[in-house]
Amino acid sequence: MPLNWQKEAINDLRCHEKRKAAMESLADEIRELRSRTYGSSAPAADAVPVQGGTSTAEGRWIAAIDELERKKEAYRITKRQVEAVERGLAALDEQQREILDSFFINRVQGHVSALAEKYHVEQSRVYQMKDQAVRNFTLARYGVAEI
Repeated sequence: MPLNWQKEAINDLRCHEKRKAAMESLADEIRELRSRTYGSSAPAADAVPVQGGTSTAEGRWIAAIDELERKKEAYRITKRQVEAVERGLAALDEQQREILDSFFINRVQGHVSALAEKYHVEQSRVYQMKDQAVRNFTLARYGVAEI
């Protein structure tokens, strides 16, 4: 089954603000984990190992490092996704960015009527403008608009 690039693009737009919020949240969590993991002293070398060969403190420290690395990778992936959407949006004109924002990123009730009034067009024309903006965004984001 071939990938529907326009659906992927629309999903990227709908998730854009949530991903930006996730980046902030992940950055905070990474700072907290760094301070907890590296800000405190390392586990004592003379700690008594528990069953399994490591001390409890050492196990917690290793788990914290592992969690920190997983959060850093999630941040990197999310950042790449946010930057890719922003590059795609930057390739559009202001009107197309506003239409995509109104339809997918920061959608509010009455967005079609508001856009029709702002651009002095019929609502049916707003939907055509949206479709064209999605095609242009998809092309800018993925290099393909349709399969």
